[in-house]
Parts: sequence; structure tokens; C-alpha cells
Amino acid sequence: MTPTSGWHYRSDIVNALTRIMSTWTSSDFVSAVARDGGVDLDRPAIVAVTHIGMHGPQRPSALAEALVTGASNVSKIIARLERAGLIHRETDPDDARASLVHLTPSGSDVAASLARAGDELADSLLRGWTDADRATFERLLIKFDRASTAYATQSPLPDAAKHRSAASNLPTESEHS
Repeated sequence: MTPTSGWHYRSDIVNALTRIMSTWTSSDFVSAVARDGGVDLDRPAIVAVTHIGMHGPQRPSALAEALVTGASNVSKIIARLERAGLIHRETDPDDARASLVHLTPSGSDVAASLARAGDELADSLLRGWTDADRATFERLLIKFDRASTAYATQSPLPDAAKHRSAASNLPTESEHS
């Protein structure tokens, strides 16, 4: 479905992915999905808790990079999450001058609620699809994700190493063929 006015990509795939990314990363959408999961946090807090839940303890600088924000803003996000009892800081065992941000047990519960809300959203969006269509979509989406990650790891971007790390978490081809 190509837009009928204004600038757009020639590829319907790129147009659809752009719309999906815009929707799925908007504050209203992220907050609504979280609320559906019983979590009442703002988008930056949701993304921070989700990121730490998925990737484990993080230095504030790494969290800032993952959230695509600066040190000052991530400090405010961390402070809000500490006050809410969702995260705590510990000294980094590799560098006593640095700290790592960990989820508390309550933070882990919130991360789990967010994961369930995401799974429920996917189930809802795919309701009415045949099992075969769902399996095909999953297989092709994972294949596309793998190709995107491979492209990112081969790029000259300074954060290509992060993409290489993310690629190691992708299911293997045999798991989805």
C-alpha cells in the first residue's frame, strides 16, 4: 500500500516498515501497550527497564547509548527508576570507578509484565491468521531481521559491534525453517 501523496519509498516493504517503526516507537503506543500489561511508566522508563531486562546490567553510558539519549537524560531516567524501586546501582566488578544498573526484583516483575504485554499484542494483531501464515510471517521476519543485523555488522558504523552481539541472540535458521 503505497501512500498516494507526499514523498515515499518505491518499496511497499520499506513504506510498511517505516510506518510500523514509527507506530511501535511512539510514546503513546509504547505507553498504551505497557498500560495493557499493568505497567504505568513513561516511554523512556519502559525502554530502559525492557533493555536491562533483555540485556542484563548496564553501565549508565551503555544505557544512554541504547536509549539514544545523553548522559544527563539517562541520569534522570535512572533516578526516577531508582525512586520507583525498579532499579539499583552496584559497583562494576570490572572497574570500581563505574557502576552497573540492575533491575530489582520489582523491576524484573515489571520487565516480565512488559514482555507479556508485547506477546499479547502480537497475538492480538495476528488473531485470525492461519497457523501457516503465522509461521511463514515469523520465519520471514526472523530472516529479514537476520539480514538487517548482518548488514549493520558489516557497516562502518562505530556501533557495529553491538549489532554483532545482537545477532548472536537471533534464532538459527533451523529453528525457523
